[in-house]
Amino acid sequence: MIGISCGKLEDLPALRDFAEVHSLGLELQEFAQPEILDGEWRELLHRYRQALAGFSGPISLHGPFVDLFSGSVDPRIAAVAMDRYRQSLEIAAELGAWLVNFHLNYNPLVDESSYRPRWLERQVGFWAALALEAQEMGIRIALENMWEPDPFLQVEVIQKVNHFYVGACLDIGHAYLYSRVPLQAWINVLEPVLIYAHLHNTTGVQDRHLPLTHGAIPMEPVLSRLVRCLNRPMLILEMPSLAEIQESFPVLQRILQRVSWPQ
Repeated sequence: MIGISCGKLEDLPALRDFAEVHSLGLELQEFAQPEILDGEWRELLHRYRQALAGFSGPISLHGPFVDLFSGSVDPRIAAVAMDRYRQSLEIAAELGAWLVNFHLNYNPLVDESSYRPRWLERQVGFWAALALEAQEMGIRIALENMWEPDPFLQVEVIQKVNHFYVGACLDIGHAYLYSRVPLQAWINVLEPVLIYAHLHNTTGVQDRHLPLTHGAIPMEPVLSRLVRCLNRPMLILEMPSLAEIQESFPVLQRILQRVSWPQ
């Protein structure tokens, strides 16, 4: 499956048209914003449902991530994250989405030997609990890398949760920007649990979500490896505008033509 990101409702009509012409899915991102979730989100949800009426492609949702720490040592902070993520699942269910994407938000700047193993332990308990609720709704959870320095954090959390409804999302821009582990190694490590991927390029200095044709990432080898993953993860062109998506789509198309990619 291939999809494109949609940041705002006002952009949806043109993005929907492009998605329908090319048989793509849509990742909706506006419900990740805290001002939306604390505002008139039900009215916005109603407007999205109207705008998506009759759309037959797969729909996914980007969950909230700003200042949310599912692995927090403070249980009250973790509870806030859990409330937000449950809200996302509710919205996803109303939209008929098959997946919600959440960030792990590991902090690599914490210089304490006990941080990583204790963070992992708390993450496993957190996501195992949410997986049961996601299963009841029929919605899968994809855990995305943000500042994680290596892919083993994601793999360990997901394998210990050991639930079909929890898998990995690889954001290739984040992995390139915040990690010294090569992207090919990220894909190799994540492949057994990889169900979703965000595609965009980067300058190598800022998380800019550039089109695939611009930036520091050598896209040809990375995408060629990614499209051959055994689980056939859903690939999302995650860029801020239709123009950048239109510029990037032929790059992905050329690589997909070389493999037997399901429509």
